[in-house]
Amino acid sequence: MATVIIGVLDTVVWLAVAAGMFFSTSDPATRGLDSMAGVLVTALFLLTGLPALLLAWRGARPGLALALAVAFPATFAILFVAAMVAFA
Repeated sequence: MATVIIGVLDTVVWLAVAAGMFFSTSDPATRGLDSMAGVLVTALFLLTGLPALLLAWRGARPGLALALAVAFPATFAILFVAAMVAFA
């Protein structure tokens, strides 16, 4: 049950971040970076969050499902910090 909850939270975070990036009204000079961030977050979700949610929904491989569900926010946080350091 915890994996399903984390998976749903992963989905909500992905939708919020991807929508914010794809529909950004930022400066035209940085719009490409925003779009790329949206693509990267979507790819990260498709590789970790979605499989975790599907595995948890089916009840298959609960350990792997939990690991994948936790991998999405952990990897997102690491990439976010790396981007902040790179552009600071």
